[in-house]
Amino acid sequence: MSFLELNNIRKEFANFTAVENFNLKVERGEFVSFLGPSGCGKTTTLRMVAGFEKPSRGEILINGKDITHIPANKRNIGMVFQSYALFPNLTVANNIGFGLKVKGEKSDLIKQRVGEMLDIIRMQEFAGRYPHQLSGGQQQRVALARAIAIRPQVLLMDEPLSALDAKIRISLRQEIRAIQRQLGITTIYVTHDQEEALSISDRIVVMSKGNMEQVGTPLDIYNAPKTRFVASFVGTLNLLDAQVTDARNGKIKIDDQEIAVGKQIPDATPGKPVSVAIRPEAITLNGHTSAGNHLNGAVEDVSFLGSVVRVRVKLDTQHINFDSFNNPNLVPPAIGQAVSLNFMPEACMVVEGE
Repeated sequence: MSFLELNNIRKEFANFTAVENFNLKVERGEFVSFLGPSGCGKTTTLRMVAGFEKPSRGEILINGKDITHIPANKRNIGMVFQSYALFPNLTVANNIGFGLKVKGEKSDLIKQRVGEMLDIIRMQEFAGRYPHQLSGGQQQRVALARAIAIRPQVLLMDEPLSALDAKIRISLRQEIRAIQRQLGITTIYVTHDQEEALSISDRIVVMSKGNMEQVGTPLDIYNAPKTRFVASFVGTLNLLDAQVTDARNGKIKIDDQEIAVGKQIPDATPGKPVSVAIRPEAITLNGHTSAGNHLNGAVEDVSFLGSVVRVRVKLDTQHINFDSFNNPNLVPPAIGQAVSLNFMPEACMVVEGE
């Protein structure tokens, strides 16, 4: 039996459906991220697990117990908010111990637990400070410590790093993951940042318009997207219109240039339009091999992105990007230069959806 289960969850508001037919089983100690654009239903789903919203249909179970109609304060769930939500009139130590105090724990136990949490977040010397005396990253560490101090069955995190700058986000997300692994807390993490989700999750739930588009490991989501939305939302991607020429042998045509996709194309007849996804990093320049695909075009733009140089090539009616790692000896192609782009059939993904 899975530790956390969401079965046939639906959430309706006055004039729209925010979440539809949501089914998910989470194992004990697993770190699962809900990933998607604003308005896709990820925070609403999180709030239903927390008890802040009631499902219109379906059930939520923790360790086999139905908690669907149990009040939020009876669920033993830790919550970390985007806005920190620390009490400005309480010190760091008192903020961390607040939940334990509400539960009626003895002062000696609270003091011991707060000390443990301060050690975990490495903020022992800040115990007596107030939130306004801390940086954003420090405040979020305190909010995390407060959430896990009560030893929750499930930890919920609602875009906890979105208010921080890029370098702090990267550092703090690594700390969050390390603490989660150390304590073995079952965690649901909401984010719209694909890099964040890919870097810290055991599994990712990609959501769009209230629906689950795909559930899988970061490698599955990135390397084998099942829908056009997942392919375009997660990572940088070339999405090209094509027509099937030989479904059995996995042959398609892009702007009248035939390539292979490495496997059969089910339920397809010659001439059927399909969408093909190719990651920019899977493409090389002017490196002909007999086993690979080749697309000919002309360089239209060259962009320097730090460690990566991205080149946009015009085929006939469509464009395709390829990436090269930057190095001191790199000589990028000139704009207007005729080039041949090469990639293996296995790098092509035929995806569903408009």
